[in-house]
Amino acid sequence: MNRTASLLIATLLASIVGCASFNAPTPMRGADVSAPDRAPDAKAYAEKIPGVGQPHLIARTFVGQPPLVPHAVEKYVPLTMEENACLDCHITDELRGQKVPKIGQSHFSKTLKRRDGSPAVEMTRFQCDNCHVPQVDAKPLVDSKFVGVTK
Repeated sequence: MNRTASLLIATLLASIVGCASFNAPTPMRGADVSAPDRAPDAKAYAEKIPGVGQPHLIARTFVGQPPLVPHAVEKYVPLTMEENACLDCHITDELRGQKVPKIGQSHFSKTLKRRDGSPAVEMTRFQCDNCHVPQVDAKPLVDSKFVGVTK
């Protein structure tokens, strides 16, 4: 009995010493989990103003990905049913002699028409910034080996 108790106490002490010297994992963000997050640095968009300079389409990385917006959008939001600045430019494929990406056919209603008789944008699709987000050319926050498939 005395030998069993000694073995049990030795095992218990070894466990306590082993746990005390255990180092907690280092978080990927480089700060303690309980520390407040830092705001990211402000990034510049590829183009500040739509239509100025060369058109810059951002390559898609997967089939079905909504096109990304290559310009700043602060002047055009909020988007409402009454006012949608995206539609002012992208309802057609040309504006003031410049080629612009046109809204996809999937966004138009099969039954609703505009005053001029052309198809109207489906009411569930007028909030463009739900899917189409502005992008900047920034270094990824974490390393990734993701390779998109677009075909």
